[in-house]
Amino acid sequence: MQRRAFTVLLGLLRNLRNLWSQLLRGLERRVPRIYRAGVRNRILLLTILIIALVAVVLNRLFGGNLAAVLVTGLVVGSVFVLGATGLSLLYGIKKFANFAHGELVTLGTYMAYILNVGLGAHIVIGLAFSLVALAFVGIALELLIFHRLEGKGVVAPLVASVGVAIVIQNAILAAWGGAIRAYTFPRVQNWVTPWFEIHPIKGILTLTVSVAAAVLLHVLLSRTTLGKSMRAMSDNPELARSSGISTRNVTLWTWAISCALAALAGVLLGMALDVRPQLGAGILLFLFAAVIIGGIRSPYGAMIGGFIVGVIQELSGIVLDWLARPDVINLTAPSAYRPVAAFLAMVIVLLLKPEGLLGSPAPGGARGLSLLARLARG
Repeated sequence: MQRRAFTVLLGLLRNLRNLWSQLLRGLERRVPRIYRAGVRNRILLLTILIIALVAVVLNRLFGGNLAAVLVTGLVVGSVFVLGATGLSLLYGIKKFANFAHGELVTLGTYMAYILNVGLGAHIVIGLAFSLVALAFVGIALELLIFHRLEGKGVVAPLVASVGVAIVIQNAILAAWGGAIRAYTFPRVQNWVTPWFEIHPIKGILTLTVSVAAAVLLHVLLSRTTLGKSMRAMSDNPELARSSGISTRNVTLWTWAISCALAALAGVLLGMALDVRPQLGAGILLFLFAAVIIGGIRSPYGAMIGGFIVGVIQELSGIVLDWLARPDVINLTAPSAYRPVAAFLAMVIVLLLKPEGLLGSPAPGGARGLSLLARLARG
């Protein structure tokens, strides 16, 4: 009897696999662009399905407002998207992890603060000034420091970025001190829906601006000469140079775009929270987690990874809030443990797919075996 049941179950699984394959082939024929963007990457689809399933299960087991948690996760993740995409773009061109990116986020926050609070300008004007100022800061960093370190390995620019981070952080402390400050912008009440509450500026505006920036970046990378040059240089710098691409200009533009995205993330974060010297450093590890989960060589992967980190972090709050109840273990300060879930997800992705969900192996290099591949090989 048990053997027959096992045979029936095995046949059902085969039928489901065949149905899934037919669905993918049908989508490939009918919507090739969507297929190329996501359907072909079955691991990404599986990840989204797993997160959705985990969300439903956690909601059933521990309660909580699932809609509010997911919306908050998307809002938090939208800030990570901006910072992580800038990191990924710069890594693709310069081939090093910029540990000063968090401090650039903070510097962008203070650039907007100068106009918004210091000069009484509207926050939108402060944001525009911050974007331009940080773009020029990125260009200056390339010209004065990182261009001189080309050809000296990956360690030299990485260590230099740590030094730049320390310099920026101490410059901010010397100029503004360690006090917590705030922007001046219209104070409005939360919008209340039957399912959740959301702040029009800190929630809706943040998510809208992030999605708009992601769309504009996609248009830049896929429709413009600069974007195509950036992609070519990321894939093979020598081939791009021999093809007539001005790699110098591409590098400068990449620094400008990366730092402008950092400034945008910093201003949105300052509006949602406050303005303080440790603001960017507090999210730097989350940005690295996002690019690692999505694929550090893929800007699109960084976008996906940013949202995944935000949602997973907020979903973990359902369990942590349950553990904080007096009748369970009365966990103290449960929100302090939320980052654990995001970094646990990063470790799992590193074990199962080291190049990230949308990443690809290093050009010309041997692909590292994932945990599943090692287990399959025995």
